[in-house]
Amino acid sequence: MTSLLGAGTIRIDVTVSRALACSVAVKANRPQGLTRMFVGRRPEEAPPLAGQVYSLCGFAQSVAARLAVLNAADMAMKVDERIGSGAGLLAERIFETLRALILHWPSPLPASLGATAGRHLREALAASQEIIAAAKAGQIDRAHLAAAAARLSAAASALGIPSQGDTPLPASACAAMLQDIGDDRVFNGRRPDPLTINDDPEVIARLCHEPGYASLPHLQGRVAETGAYARLAADDVEASHLVQRLLARINDVSLCLKQLTALAATGKYDEASLACGGATPGAGGYGAVECARGRLYHQAEIGGDGRLSSYRILAPTEWNFHPAGPFVETLLSSPVGTDEAAVRSVSRLAVLFDPCVALEVNVREAAHA
Repeated sequence: MTSLLGAGTIRIDVTVSRALACSVAVKANRPQGLTRMFVGRRPEEAPPLAGQVYSLCGFAQSVAARLAVLNAADMAMKVDERIGSGAGLLAERIFETLRALILHWPSPLPASLGATAGRHLREALAASQEIIAAAKAGQIDRAHLAAAAARLSAAASALGIPSQGDTPLPASACAAMLQDIGDDRVFNGRRPDPLTINDDPEVIARLCHEPGYASLPHLQGRVAETGAYARLAADDVEASHLVQRLLARINDVSLCLKQLTALAATGKYDEASLACGGATPGAGGYGAVECARGRLYHQAEIGGDGRLSSYRILAPTEWNFHPAGPFVETLLSSPVGTDEAAVRSVSRLAVLFDPCVALEVNVREAAHA
């Protein structure tokens, strides 16, 4: 059994017959009904509340909430706020990806890398928090942003993130992870079906009208995936599936660092690739943000009294760990075996899908299920 720290848990029970995964059950145990906290509040209260309620990717949650309530009120985000939002989203996505890899990797890092990895991760946290704090305060100064971005880049580099591409720097934590999974070919490669901005109209319509959609989202005839692998899956069919997923996450951090550096230099970035939104029927609006774990949605409706009459949130984890989603599809029929190596392989796969909650993995023989 493997456990990762977080709010709530995802339990993964794998039943094996003749060494093949013949059944996969995914059960989430997380706080329910949190969106009720938003109803009855003034729209401007939603963004700070979202950032406080959700400990992981709190800034992304607040930006998605801000976009939702602005669109519900038929208002637009001002230029300075858009720049700050972009900087904060990029900084948070970089740190959250690094944090999940360093803290949640199932195998311990070599002793020579463990202590230094912790120090560099703290350096990345400090730099990202500085950028996010400035964005929240509406005080993004491009010179200060450039300096903080440089510190964040240096910390990421020390952990193995290259300045370009997806090959980790030698003698680094990321290089050790790559070596750890290089020979793990338990899982067959699968091309992702990415959840994109083009899916927003259908997703929002279903979110608004289908009870329970936020916990079991779906698109007709598809197994949609979101996150770094969905955004950046390479065509390297020679690499193992786990390697492909790790390299996509490394590449995602590298590209975000480039965007953050360019934003500090020019004040411009590809806004649509990070966040967007729009109006929904009935004095409603939504915001969508590409965070570390994938596409996050907030949807808000404003009542006649000027307060929030309805609020919905759809997290990226719900797509990836859906009972018939990409994680389960990847795992089914894979030759995982039944020993500790099986638990380790399944845990590696789960970590590279990056759930935002604690993780528990159990593997058992069909005869004992």
